[in-house]
Amino acid sequence: MRCMHRQRRVGIILIIIGICLPLITLPFLSGYSRDRGIFDNLYRVGIDLRKDRQADVGNQTPSKLEERERKTPGFSRFIPKRIPFRFFLVITLILLYLGIVKINASGRNQDGQFEKPK
Repeated sequence: MRCMHRQRRVGIILIIIGICLPLITLPFLSGYSRDRGIFDNLYRVGIDLRKDRQADVGNQTPSKLEERERKTPGFSRFIPKRIPFRFFLVITLILLYLGIVKINASGRNQDGQFEKPK
């Protein structure tokens, strides 16, 4: 009986975390545009990790551009520029699913049958 309550609590906590995760990331998002549709915005919105270097290229003098082109590529090419918001939505769906499964499993006894209400 005590195990059922524990599983139910774990399931509720997973659901709460799943709902709060995208809400917490909302203030840090960038890339939203009113002109685009909902799916295009979900595809392009994300959390910026570093500044885009292409914007800096327009501000540099030609000599700096030549120096930059001569350098060998480093590990900075492999560091992502942005974490897409859709990744947080996938984690949210997984946590919601796990929470529902935990709550559902809490209503079963050890034989796998649902307990009848008293």
